[in-house]
Amino acid sequence: MFYFPERERKRFYLNRPALLIIDLQNYFTSSDSPAYLWGVEFVVENIRRLKEGFEKSNHPIFATVHVGASPMMKRWWGNEVERKWAVPVFSDVTTFEKNTYDAFYSTNLEKELRSLDVQQVVITGVMTHLCCETTARSAFVRGFEVIMVEDALWDKNEWYHFSSLKNLAHGVAYIAKTEEILCALESLEQDRPE
Repeated sequence: MFYFPERERKRFYLNRPALLIIDLQNYFTSSDSPAYLWGVEFVVENIRRLKEGFEKSNHPIFATVHVGASPMMKRWWGNEVERKWAVPVFSDVTTFEKNTYDAFYSTNLEKELRSLDVQQVVITGVMTHLCCETTARSAFVRGFEVIMVEDALWDKNEWYHFSSLKNLAHGVAYIAKTEEILCALESLEQDRPE
């Protein structure tokens, strides 16, 4: 549980949301991968539940896979992700391949969101402090409301995870839990005219 005053002051609501599943791919989820994130299994089930909730309520879902092929990413990390490690956990959603931390940079994500009149992006996936946080900031400056789902995000350690959420809560994103998002989706369904 992550608590801070900003969570109490800033309440989110959903009216035109999209779910973003950031980099939930075998590079980070397979125990034989060089970049495996120990414990990531703990959030996969919450992401699956959110995906099912968005499908049931007929709201868009997008995913990304990280290949890190930009010159800066290769220079910083000393590699790029091999093709065999760019397999998304959920292969049944529209997936964008990205070469840097930002899911909007050099992808069609913004175009897709705008074409569907999306107003809120609900961010899940890995790693909280890198690709998820960068995508959240990028969404914010593009005019989308950002909701980070704290128990559907994962990182190398809790310090990175909670520091990122605390920073984002100060001026970029609402922080929510899986159950809160699912309840908001149900309420949104009930409010729709027949």
